[in-house]
Amino acid sequence: MIPNPGFTSGPGFSLQQNSQYLPSDGATWVEIQPEPITPSDPNLQMARPSRPWRMYARVVGLVILVFFFEQIVAGAIIEALNGDILFSSVCLAFSIPFLLAMVAMRRPRIILLERAIPDPNGKVLHAITSHEGSLSTPMPTRMGRHLIRDDSILDVPTSKASWILFTCTVLFSIILAILSAIGAYILVLPLLIPTILIGFSIPVMGWWSHSTHQIGLPTRKRDAEAWLMAGMLSGLPAIVINSSIFPGIIQFITPNISADVLFALTVSISAPVGEEFCKGVAILFFANRIKSPKHGFQIGFTVGLGFAIVENLMYISNASVDPVALGFTTLIRGIGSIPGHAFWTSLTGAGIGWHLMQKRANELHLKARDGQKISTPLSGDKNWKIFNPKTGIEIDSVQPEPGIQTLSSGVKVWLPPQAIGVKDPLLKIPLPKSPALGLLLAMLGHAFWNGSSIVVDFVALQQGMGEIGRVILQLMWIVFLVIGVLLIGMGLLSSVRDAPDGAAVDSYQQQLAEITNRISR
Repeated sequence: MIPNPGFTSGPGFSLQQNSQYLPSDGATWVEIQPEPITPSDPNLQMARPSRPWRMYARVVGLVILVFFFEQIVAGAIIEALNGDILFSSVCLAFSIPFLLAMVAMRRPRIILLERAIPDPNGKVLHAITSHEGSLSTPMPTRMGRHLIRDDSILDVPTSKASWILFTCTVLFSIILAILSAIGAYILVLPLLIPTILIGFSIPVMGWWSHSTHQIGLPTRKRDAEAWLMAGMLSGLPAIVINSSIFPGIIQFITPNISADVLFALTVSISAPVGEEFCKGVAILFFANRIKSPKHGFQIGFTVGLGFAIVENLMYISNASVDPVALGFTTLIRGIGSIPGHAFWTSLTGAGIGWHLMQKRANELHLKARDGQKISTPLSGDKNWKIFNPKTGIEIDSVQPEPGIQTLSSGVKVWLPPQAIGVKDPLLKIPLPKSPALGLLLAMLGHAFWNGSSIVVDFVALQQGMGEIGRVILQLMWIVFLVIGVLLIGMGLLSSVRDAPDGAAVDSYQQQLAEITNRISR
């Protein structure tokens, strides 16, 4: 037993020195020092309990910080372009607290791992520093202490849970509209903020969970969060382009252009080109993580979600003054605009992925032909798992083989064999194989979504349709766009499941490494 170092006296002992205790029988108790920190086993498997809603709350907090940071910094840049340096400097000063908060939330998380390993030459009593106590083992063990970076896998709410909550949020916004219509503002105002917070964010979780499951690549939480964050921050240059640079160029070319025409051009040209270009640059920051079109698609999809969630906060906040508009905006953006941004940017990512995979294979071939020594491909990261904290069963584990199986509770069950039928997808859209084509398709898809609505409204005006007819026509067109985005997304996900994941290039590199190593000997 190790006395608690925080006590200076107690039953049976008194403090003599910093690390010695004198019990009543005169014996000396020496405080056991913790083992030094050593590198961990590279094959060590780690596990942690599943906490998907904690990740959701973290993303919501990051989005709010990024939203205010972007708005302030974008305003500072625009004012600086207009010549007001003083006000721009003040804006930048106000953005610093948001930047520091973002950095604090994104700092790497380090885990202190202490584990007792059976060893006949070990001890039965060890100091535990993580819990300020001691560990007694029934057999001799040695204590290992390691500092490990948190590389746990992405753990977000399930797609089903996210869409159930999203549906409830839309229905709840209808209730708020009814309460607002009868003048019950005292009930509407306190319920408006949680409706906005859930409405702008939960559909992103639904699409994120769905895409991660469909693509099937193991993803580290910190990597996925970095991709999402990059998408959020890519909105900053896009705001400057859409709000200042593009309108300034158009007004310089045609000084007498009307506000309506300038808005239509900005929505149809500037937003698709500028936003997709900025998101494409954000994808390139993670080029070292892209080893195949499947990886590129995944990173592009997540970057698009990051851009969409910040934009969604802006639109839904603006629509919150009218509960009816709040519900409609939440619905349309949740099932249309958010996946639209994600799928458009995933096209760019897939094109980058094809290019980088082919480039890597060609470089390996040229190095081997020139007699250069090829290194083996990098091994995967530590294998982290998540488990249900109530049952202790691993989540997303491999499906067990048929026959007699023993559950974690010790109960033996019979699992009959199940026939697995693979259905051909209803729609399969091939992925672009070059970055330029992927970016061009992303811009065209985005431009069609934005510009076609303006064209439909213009045609309705030219035909002399009334306001009600125009609204109905716009709603019908929005339904068409949403269905189109969902069908395109389904076709892209069908293709990405069969796309290369870089394993063939890894195998090729391994073969070249073995050959060149034999030659060098």
